[in-house]
Amino acid sequence: MAAAVDCIVKLGGGALTHKKQLETPKLEALRRAAALVGKLYGAGERRCIVVHGAGSFGHFQAKQHNVASGTSEGSAASLSLRQGLCLTRLSVTKLNHLVIEHLVSCGIPAVGISTFGTWKTASKNVTQDGIDAVKEALDAGYVPVLHGDCALDSEQHCCVLSGDTIIEVLAKKFSPRRVVFLTDVNGIFSCPPDTPGAKLLDHIIIHPNGTMEPHILTSVLPHDTTGGISMKLQASIHIVSQSRGDVPVLICKLDSDAAERACLTGELMEGEGTKLFFKEA
Repeated sequence: MAAAVDCIVKLGGGALTHKKQLETPKLEALRRAAALVGKLYGAGERRCIVVHGAGSFGHFQAKQHNVASGTSEGSAASLSLRQGLCLTRLSVTKLNHLVIEHLVSCGIPAVGISTFGTWKTASKNVTQDGIDAVKEALDAGYVPVLHGDCALDSEQHCCVLSGDTIIEVLAKKFSPRRVVFLTDVNGIFSCPPDTPGAKLLDHIIIHPNGTMEPHILTSVLPHDTTGGISMKLQASIHIVSQSRGDVPVLICKLDSDAAERACLTGELMEGEGTKLFFKEA
């Protein structure tokens, strides 16, 4: 098993970009995220990993060329699908460059680690991961920065590998002290935040069989190829369930005082975000 890390931070694509506007970053959010990781690193928790979503980088191209669905013809992929994969990767790596640029400007020894080629899937399920490269970077004193990307798939040629899926694998391999999802909203709501009557959930209870309490109604943007909040929530449930609560998951807003507290202490106050708990039967 890989050596444990202090914290895995997921920077949501919706927090870093304007998701409805093609390749449009939120520069202030990028600066805020970099400053936050800088505080985490400066506090001595230097074995940390950053994973970011794609937001408006990559999703539009992936949707247009059906990259997430791949092809039933396996390796005999069409030129359009191959082109779509290349365009999607070109887009997501643009955002990765911006994220790393801001992290390095804050004095963080951040290095981008591509998942393409080293992480592979079969019917969208991870069959090979690139954990060794991440561990080597950590052991050498660097902060690995991964992102949602494309992956080669043995059954459908290719698929979209979400940052949430990457975090789920990383959490299982590294057993971090905590996983923090930083988003563009305050946490998990009982139903989509813009829905009348939506309530922020301070806690979500995860049972041994993987079910959660209370029930949550989610939604996904039309161009989102990674499942939106539903995928984030499912990954969080798996992390808490598989670790039997040893790896806590916190979800809160990037633009908040709660974000720093969640990353540095693993705690959230009432009304600041959502924390997932494991409950024995």
